[in-house]
Amino acid sequence: MTSFKKFICVLSAALTLGAATSMAADMDLATAKKAGLIGERSDGLVAATLPNPSTEVTSLVNRTNKGRLMVYKELAAKQGIPLEEVQKIAAKKIFNQASSGEFLMIDGQWKQQ
Repeated sequence: MTSFKKFICVLSAALTLGAATSMAADMDLATAKKAGLIGERSDGLVAATLPNPSTEVTSLVNRTNKGRLMVYKELAAKQGIPLEEVQKIAAKKIFNQASSGEFLMIDGQWKQQ
């Protein structure tokens, strides 16, 4: 297996592990994404889709991004590549798996999948 393919497998496993270890937070994230309150950004992080989000939405965004960044930093260190590259690869994977109706930030604008 090439180094890049191995990296993608590790990234997928890490994202899945993160989902499994914080099921309640992910269910909240899934609900918020389905409601259009939170969307995926092109840097592998999430953001509120509307101005002046609630405290709950802001907290969910912060918790999600903190967890994702922790995973991304670990993968970047293990692979010896820049953090931004890991985030770009993760975002591409997340965008490809987005459900219909979810919001994705493309060219600085929210677009509904």
